[in-house]
Amino acid sequence: MGDSPFGVRLWRLLSQRRPTFDTSIEQMRVVLTREAGVPSEELAAVIDNSAAPGPDLVRKLAPALRIHTADLFVIAGLPVPDDLASAWPTSPWNVGSVVRRAARMDADQRDRLAALVRSLPVQPPDRSQPADDYPDTPGALLLRLLRNRNIRPQNAQILQVVGDGPYVSDSTVAMLGPGKVTITPQYVTAFAHLLGYPPGDMVALTGIGPVVEEARVHPASAEIAALAWSARLLSSKQLSQVIETADAIRHA
Repeated sequence: MGDSPFGVRLWRLLSQRRPTFDTSIEQMRVVLTREAGVPSEELAAVIDNSAAPGPDLVRKLAPALRIHTADLFVIAGLPVPDDLASAWPTSPWNVGSVVRRAARMDADQRDRLAALVRSLPVQPPDRSQPADDYPDTPGALLLRLLRNRNIRPQNAQILQVVGDGPYVSDSTVAMLGPGKVTITPQYVTAFAHLLGYPPGDMVALTGIGPVVEEARVHPASAEIAALAWSARLLSSKQLSQVIETADAIRHA
């Protein structure tokens, strides 16, 4: 038997994405099997939780699910391979510092900042990411997805500014990982916008909802989330350059 949470997460995601109420999960699975080019029996076993997902299956499923491959490894409860890992942990700067500045920019300024980030040469990290000892819970999933963008969990402010997250301390957000803080729909909706996911998909992946429809989301949340992903491989020195330029752009 598999002991991965991936089967349940994938089942809920396929259910969330059904085009009509009458579309069955089995129909969704058949379409996913075809689009990903994976054996039907293998995918069925993972969804039924009679087998754990393997790295090759995850790499094939990610494009078909329209999810970043590195993220799907996290969702599958597997270590992110070195060739897909973010630069986390960088010090003293991390991508959260870039997001914080981007959230205070106008559209033209954000475009200039995004162009700079895309222009910088990046190299995969020369070491494996340190692992954590969190249980594979919804809170841990969200923090690991943050880490996939080299954003530290101690970033309650950007969670609030971008996705209307709860007004809490950095340490409170960090406690979502070990399960010492109860995760609520407000957290899930806010993380969805910060991470660049449709909120309904994030509710499906975590199993915690519903979507908070009245959330006061940053009007450029999608662009900010895309910027964070583009910056995930930058070194601390490069992030320092980006932050310095961001401050110059804002005060020009």
